[in-house]
Order: sequence, then structure tokens, then C-alpha cells
Amino acid sequence: MANPDLDPEEYPPLDPREPVPDDPSELLPGTPGELPEAPAEPMPGDDEGGGTGGVREPA
Repeated sequence: MANPDLDPEEYPPLDPREPVPDDPSELLPGTPGELPEAPAEPMPGDDEGGGTGGVREPA
């Protein structure tokens, strides 16, 4: 459903197949230029009991 109050020239309709554009706004002061590396996620079998780990199958 389209909002009739929005100008289609200023707010064109979104196409879900198109990628989301990057936000061109400036970052807050003190924000690092790059993000730190993400921590490694545990893999199945990495727990101390040697189990399969991971997400359980639904019942």
C-alpha cells in the first residue's frame, strides 16, 4: 500500500530485489574507521563434552 502523502520523485518505491544503499551520513566523532574482528563462533563439537552442539532440531 502506497502512502499518498509522499512525493514519488523524492521517495521512489522500494524494490526488494535491489540492495540497500549505504548510509551516506557521517559517523559520530570518535567512531573507529573499521570495525574490530568478530569473535569466532563455536562450531559443533567444540564444547567440552565433545557433543554435537549447535541448534537442536525441532520436535
